[in-house]
Amino acid sequence: MTQMTWAIGLVTAAALTAVHPASGEGTWPFSDAIAVWHMADARDSSTKPDELAVRGDVKLGVPLNDREQEDSLRRGGDGRVAVFEGGYLDAGQGVDGKLNFGGNAMSMLLRLRAPTGKWGDPLMAKHGGHDREVYNIFSCDLGAGLAFGAELGSDEVAGMHQVSTPIAPLGPAEWHDVVVRWDGKVLQLFVDGALRDDATAVGVLRQGNREPLLIGAESVSGQVKSGFRGLVDHAAVWSRALSDAEIARLCGLESLGDKRPSYYAEKHRPQFHFTAQKHWINDPNGLVYYDGVYHLCFQHQPPGRPGAYKDWGHAVSTDLVHWKQLSSALVPHRIWGGCWSGSAVVDVHNTTGFQANNEKPIVAILTNGGTPGQGPLCTQCIAFSTDAGSTFSYYQQNPVLGHIAGCNRDPKVIWHDPTKKWIMALYLDGNEYALFASPDLKLWEQLCVVNLPGVSECPDLFPLAVAGDPSVTKWIFWGANGNYLIGSFDGRTFQSESELLRADYGANFYAAQTWSDIPQADGRRIQIAWMAGGKYPGMPFTQQLSFPTEVTLQSTPTGLRIHRVPVREIGRLHQSAREWSDSLIKPGDNLFSEMTGELFDIRAEIEPGNAPAVVIQVRGEPVRYDVASETLSCLGRSAPLKLQNGRVRLQILVDRTSLEVFGNDGASVLTSCFLPADENRSLVLETIGADARITRATVYPMKSIWQ
Repeated sequence: MTQMTWAIGLVTAAALTAVHPASGEGTWPFSDAIAVWHMADARDSSTKPDELAVRGDVKLGVPLNDREQEDSLRRGGDGRVAVFEGGYLDAGQGVDGKLNFGGNAMSMLLRLRAPTGKWGDPLMAKHGGHDREVYNIFSCDLGAGLAFGAELGSDEVAGMHQVSTPIAPLGPAEWHDVVVRWDGKVLQLFVDGALRDDATAVGVLRQGNREPLLIGAESVSGQVKSGFRGLVDHAAVWSRALSDAEIARLCGLESLGDKRPSYYAEKHRPQFHFTAQKHWINDPNGLVYYDGVYHLCFQHQPPGRPGAYKDWGHAVSTDLVHWKQLSSALVPHRIWGGCWSGSAVVDVHNTTGFQANNEKPIVAILTNGGTPGQGPLCTQCIAFSTDAGSTFSYYQQNPVLGHIAGCNRDPKVIWHDPTKKWIMALYLDGNEYALFASPDLKLWEQLCVVNLPGVSECPDLFPLAVAGDPSVTKWIFWGANGNYLIGSFDGRTFQSESELLRADYGANFYAAQTWSDIPQADGRRIQIAWMAGGKYPGMPFTQQLSFPTEVTLQSTPTGLRIHRVPVREIGRLHQSAREWSDSLIKPGDNLFSEMTGELFDIRAEIEPGNAPAVVIQVRGEPVRYDVASETLSCLGRSAPLKLQNGRVRLQILVDRTSLEVFGNDGASVLTSCFLPADENRSLVLETIGADARITRATVYPMKSIWQ
């Protein structure tokens, strides 16, 4: 069998020309393409035709068999294909450099087949390297098997924007119509007329790339990588976003489908903790409440970016429980660098002058950092929204605060009403933080330096009423690992009045931040953290955030201490409860013997009596209270916790990949990730060594926030 016969059959005597729509069907999509390459010969069919150069083993004009010819013609092909045996086609820069077009919209089409079902090579690219790539359709192993993918390079953003889909479910040896569309906001990948993936992609198409557009290969710094073995029917590039109807027609269909993955039901997806739909997240950023909506931004790392060039992902909620992820609020700027952590405020008094309508400006304050030489390293910048947080624009006179020391970063800004100024807490270097003041979020004056031994990054500064009494208020200065100081703040100086204290004893609590602008009528200080270090094998996302907690300052026998408990809105997720009261349990008993599952809010008040310990086992993982040592322990970590009137109160939030344990109404908290055995969904409440009394216990199975 020759190389030709494994790929194709003989064509009947038919006119092998591209099919155009009948009269009245609208403009044929190819009519305004920048380039259209049919494979009868090496010339393109656009208004500025040029000739493809054949490099290596590529045979043009090979006829398809009857059925495949019909499919080709219906999609605008000419019934003839190029057969690639490791070679490629070189379009160069196009006539008059037409393939170097700019703007904020484009589309690509590639119809192809690999009869052996083997993929993994470049397909069609104007590459050039990480920060020089313009557009690209590829096949490669992205870590979870072979995939089709597309990338787009923007002059606004370092690296590239990427979308992808696994090849295996598509039929590796079949013909595939791959269409990529970008409208200046969203990059979309369609395969065989179905949307497979999308991603936020903003800016203007990257300019200055002198690499050639290659079909069956890619070029980086003049070095060509090729190897595709298969057939290409036709390819095209547009400087606009194709319509849905045009994409459907190019795929031989009447209409498009949506076959994006069914996110949020995956095996290891947390069901009531926030995770991004896909990709890595870490620090919560820009937490602000406006007009009935809680805004949650977060460090978000799409693929194809240098590590420093993260987005501010964006999600919204009206109840702190159910979250809807939106397009990224902020993306890295090519001049100012990556969108590192920061905060957001509502500029109620329009001190910035940004207000343009009835909506108060929402202003994000963030560190723009990145690779030295690509922009000012670690400076503080602002961006603003005049449409209730739907879109943000960078302030054109950024940075508003230049580099001071080390990798100074993570600005947390609040409004200080007594001085009518904005106050910024900023990490400097080592264990040092600083406070700054501004009348307008643009001009900043340094006030004082605060030292938190053993703490770095992600500060927060906020007042708390002592035991809920608004007439007695203290200030909290907070660092990334959850350690904090209690003190006073007079608008210029934070004065510590405590030793360094600890707010969380778990293994996975970091970079917590509190929401700003929650109405006085609510009166709560609400906080959320990154649960750093969790494991999520095989998932399209990685990392999660903690469940939101209410933070209070309570008087205790050892002094003032922060307490943290889940926000009351958790009750919206409760299903029918199982309850017990005044129950005596003996060693070997299990009060929860009839309870199984994977999502719970467990609440129990226990009198250990003479028992040295009581244990609640969650899917095989013990949460243990030891009476003699007065410690609460979970997943290898322990926290001090004294009995109160001979009793201990526990609340445990159980999600698929996390345990959050709150002792004595949040006096001690352990925030931890875990990955339990699939088959173990048991709950156990037991006593060790002697009888214990369960004063009361309630187990709420939990609903998913995603369903």
